[in-house]
Amino acid sequence: MIKKHILGALALSMLIPLGVSAQTLTTKSDTKAATTTTQKDSAKAPYASQIKLEKQTIKTNNETNQTIKTAIKGKLVQVKTLIAQDKPNKTLKAKKDALKAQRALIKADKTALKGIDVKLVADKKIAKTDVTNKNYAALVSDLNNIASLQTSKTPILQKLSSDLDTLISSLSK
Repeated sequence: MIKKHILGALALSMLIPLGVSAQTLTTKSDTKAATTTTQKDSAKAPYASQIKLEKQTIKTNNETNQTIKTAIKGKLVQVKTLIAQDKPNKTLKAKKDALKAQRALIKADKTALKGIDVKLVADKKIAKTDVTNKNYAALVSDLNNIASLQTSKTPILQKLSSDLDTLISSLSK
């Protein structure tokens, strides 16, 4: 056990020269960090407030959409439960046409959401590339596109939720 500590101390003593103090080591790294930070800030500075605003909008839209999606998941579980409860009774055959029409509406809503999701994924990849390339002007535009896509997704999610409510009420009767 003592041999390990001695070997560790020897290894550390070889890495740090004897004439260099700890303060000198930290000062050099702090200077490099300050230089790097100012270089990053100078390129991003004109767009920083716009980027922050767009990111906040995206976050708010995402929270809204996630809340609606959670409600939709609960409604889908409720629909499956109602269908499972009705299988022994077979009362749904009388409502077959109305249920098919409602399912077609729900399917159309889901298809529209998939189209928006594909665009969102593509725009997020482009935004990530803009960050790595430090192309902040394009990043602002991409973040704006993401926010507008999310905003257009919200009414479709709400329509899907109301269509599920209609389906649940049809199944419950």
